Amino acid sequence: MARRDVDADPVVPADAQSVEPPTINDMGVPDRCLSLTVRADWGHFRRVDRTVTKQTYRLPPRTTIAGMLAAMVGSSRDSYYEMFAPEVSAIAIEPLGTIRTVTEPMLGLSTNPDEHFENAGGTGQKTVKASYPDSTSNRQLHSYELLVDPAYRIDVAVEDEEFYRALAHRLKTGTTHYPLSMGLSEYLAWVEFHGERTVEVCDDEVVKVDSAVPGGVESVVPHEGVRTHVERMPSFMEADERGRRTTGFDDYTFTTDDSAISVRSGSVVPSQISDRSVIFG
Repeated sequence: MARRDVDADPVVPADAQSVEPPTINDMGVPDRCLSLTVRADWGHFRRVDRTVTKQTYRLPPRTTIAGMLAAMVGSSRDSYYEMFAPEVSAIAIEPLGTIRTVTEPMLGLSTNPDEHFENAGGTGQKTVKASYPDSTSNRQLHSYELLVDPAYRIDVAVEDEEFYRALAHRLKTGTTHYPLSMGLSEYLAWVEFHGERTVEVCDDEVVKVDSAVPGGVESVVPHEGVRTHVERMPSFMEADERGRRTTGFDDYTFTTDDSAISVRSGSVVPSQISDRSVIFG
């Protein structure tokens, strides 16, 4: 688990000024990236198309990964969305090991502020007013679908100089500004940094990739014994008058048993990072 640096500001230290940010070409492939692994005992990435049942995505959505990296750097809420826009950022997601889930019933208080909240303190204008759930009201039983021992290899590149340098510094020093979690705050995560890697575009017509395939379902070449899954997940956000809103979704194709996926180059661009093949999205 990364050591929390509670006194640090989200700025680039002097010794990190020499780090050069990557360049992302017209195909969405960077010339280099930062490579890391994120692990936890448990995880939950709530599906946006579910309300009563708390089902989870099998992969962390791109927007979630952006939030985790921004938390590591120390960026404030709603301040980092432009840094992860599709033209100036690239992220590859690779599930490690077998993706396994369990269902766990949990009791919780209602969070409807119009029905089950109590107020205490001042008026909220000149004095502080606190709102909190009524602990004497009945609990609600929800079934949560949880990821068991989730682990993901993340390759990330952003063209924003200050953010990239600050992120590289955090990863190299093993520190984080805010605690990292795997979806929910209870499921603390730890990070292993693999260094900065050079990225090269693959020229082969058919490539076996280790990562999930974003936005290229039609490019996947079926193979006997390789079972693929597709999930539609939020990929991009922007700030608005209410805080934030999702502006883009992508269909991610992946396997749950650590098998490689064969893809046909064209609508997707496979890339080589050391001995791994990935697709950025």
